[in-house]
Amino acid sequence: MKRLTLVRHGQAEWKAASVADFDRPLTRRGLAEAADMARRLRVQDFAAPDLVLTSPAVRAAQTAEVFARELALASRLVKRVDALYLAPPDELQDAIRSTGARVGHLLVVGHNPGVSEFAQQVAPGAAIESFATGASCTLIFNTEAWQTLGTASEAKYDAPGRFFDLWH
Repeated sequence: MKRLTLVRHGQAEWKAASVADFDRPLTRRGLAEAADMARRLRVQDFAAPDLVLTSPAVRAAQTAEVFARELALASRLVKRVDALYLAPPDELQDAIRSTGARVGHLLVVGHNPGVSEFAQQVAPGAAIESFATGASCTLIFNTEAWQTLGTASEAKYDAPGRFFDLWH
């Protein structure tokens, strides 16, 4: 069984001509959103993530760092993946599928619309809407290998608060 937690980065500063999209940092609200989501994950019956994959964009990396701090994860467990910057669902799936079998709980921090669209594709019956900033969801897949995600695996999402939860 594999557990996947998808997180949309917290609220970021608005685009300004002087700051590239990639370099936009989280606002105070965005930092608070990330901390709140991490605390909610911590109080679930789930084990902490074995690995965190994050977009290298400043706002996503900051969100991942907050999760790591709140969940007492070693910094070596947070990996920046260039392909996750504004990644569409197929690139998210590729990054997830490349995860080793020893990782039982994977947390991915990314951007919309890719994160929301990916969640909708792997759990079509869950009626997942677009993730707000700082939103997260956890899905459990009946598979032993990340490589089968989206093919032979189906997400369990029908017991809110245990197998699937989307928070905003």
